Amino acid sequence: MKNVLILPWWMTSLKFYKKHDGLEVCIGELDPESFAADRVIGLSLGAFSVLRDAARISGEIVLINPPVPRRDLGAWCMRWLRFITSEGLFLERQKFTKNPFRYAVALARNIRLLQQDFFEMLPMVTKARITVIRGKNDKFFCDEEAVAFFRLHDIKVIEVDGGHNWCEAIEDALLL
Repeated sequence: MKNVLILPWWMTSLKFYKKHDGLEVCIGELDPESFAADRVIGLSLGAFSVLRDAARISGEIVLINPPVPRRDLGAWCMRWLRFITSEGLFLERQKFTKNPFRYAVALARNIRLLQQDFFEMLPMVTKARITVIRGKNDKFFCDEEAVAFFRLHDIKVIEVDGGHNWCEAIEDALLL
């Protein structure tokens, strides 16, 4: 089984608790070969890259803590600041770019993604192909409003212990 994990543009990698055979990690976007993967997984803003290409993806789609619904940029900035003070950015398991130019480019790309309304696109994708995994304590990006939207549109939501950051509970939910 081939799985492709899409990370946000400013990340460079994740360290996994367990070894995963057939897991490919891409930064920011899918390559054409990834459209045929059995499962395409988008983490946080990486979920928007998956949704943008959903029509070309043939397999299952998993969105991990997707930042929906659409909010204005000021609201996202405030949520990001609260997130940093609560969960922190630089965890041992998540590697972020240290290159300031790459970070600035990634930030611009992600701001463009946040301004698109993927909330409207989501109901157009076959619901049986989508699963959302959410950390129960993610009160910053994938909050209760997002969960209510997914459930309203009959999209399967798996809530696990943890917050927005990648954790073992999210990893275990992927193995289901």
